[in-house]
Amino acid sequence: MIGAALLALAVLIGGMSTTATAAAKKAACSGTSDFDGDGVEDVAVGDPFADGGRGAVYILSGDKVIPVPVPAIEGDALGWSVTLAKIDPGNACADLVVGAPYADVDGVRDAGAVYVVYGGNSKGPERLTAPEPQRNAHFGWSLAARGDVVAIGAPYEDQAQIADAGSVYVRQGLGRLIRINQDSVEVPGNGEVGDQFGWSVAVGPGNSLLVGVPYENDDGAGRQVDQGKSDSGAAVRIDNALAPRLSGAKLDSPTKEAGDRYGYAVAYAEGSGFAVTAPGRGYVQLYDQAMRPTRRVGQAAGFGFSLAASVDGRVAVGSPYEGAVRVLSLKNEAEDKRLPTSDGLFGWSLAYSGNKLYIGQPDAVPTGKVMVLARNSDELRPLQPPKGADFGTSIAG
Repeated sequence: MIGAALLALAVLIGGMSTTATAAAKKAACSGTSDFDGDGVEDVAVGDPFADGGRGAVYILSGDKVIPVPVPAIEGDALGWSVTLAKIDPGNACADLVVGAPYADVDGVRDAGAVYVVYGGNSKGPERLTAPEPQRNAHFGWSLAARGDVVAIGAPYEDQAQIADAGSVYVRQGLGRLIRINQDSVEVPGNGEVGDQFGWSVAVGPGNSLLVGVPYENDDGAGRQVDQGKSDSGAAVRIDNALAPRLSGAKLDSPTKEAGDRYGYAVAYAEGSGFAVTAPGRGYVQLYDQAMRPTRRVGQAAGFGFSLAASVDGRVAVGSPYEGAVRVLSLKNEAEDKRLPTSDGLFGWSLAYSGNKLYIGQPDAVPTGKVMVLARNSDELRPLQPPKGADFGTSIAG
């Protein structure tokens, strides 16, 4: 194990690049999120305000906090969003995908970019941008992945003359980016000013896509502006985002109340179902695999700011302004639990990896931190980098 870890670290910093090394790396990688080839499942953590706003991204491997070098432009908030995916079919390691939504692209200010850092140093980092970059679109604001399918949110992207209607881009493997929004043929809903389609994204089975639209107004059918109940929110389910003809359903806020912001966070729990939050009113709506509602769990306003799903059917829901995290079971309500509250923005970001829950607390002094909670433990274990600004702003396992 020590030898594998040393090999992983050497490759990570670019110290080895021979065919033999690549073969050893491929053999060393295991599981679905092993990025560095040490045989341990990894977790990605972003610090978008590190290094004067340039941003930084790290891999948590066991108890190690490993910085990952990514070529980026100053001031682009690298690490605003993160995920791990299996993009390169020729590489057994997981690949790291990092959002930099404030990156300038070809002179277009804050168009946004996404970087793919290939696991095991199988190839150099790749920069993804929207085919037609827009000013202030913030491509890379949100990220989600399942297998080799990656979804990228650009919630401030305009559709024609409709400001901030939002879009999502989907990519399978090394293929091209596919743009989807509420003006795409057969996608439910209508793109309206300020909807911010793509604020949150989740990828489910069969290349299905769940898109949060938290700033959509409940304003009836057809395209309208400044009407209805503002920011009630919605979530759009697309059956197969890679299909030549799209289909799906739109889920409006269950309460249909103004300010719900339903769709602020979305998640898919493998084999169990989906979850959608509404932090404006403070609840999470749980669904089964077929998107039938099962139960709604409420708390104070702010509950549902963050969300993460485990492979065994649990969802962690964050309420960082209360310093609170609650774990809900999609299978057995009796297994629900509340974690002890903590100071600061405890629960700003959440992720599951294996049997552990990772909880971001980016305002923890001096650098921000991530707390790690094992499945059958009440002990929170802190991890921090030697330097940083808001480590833990984003997490993905």
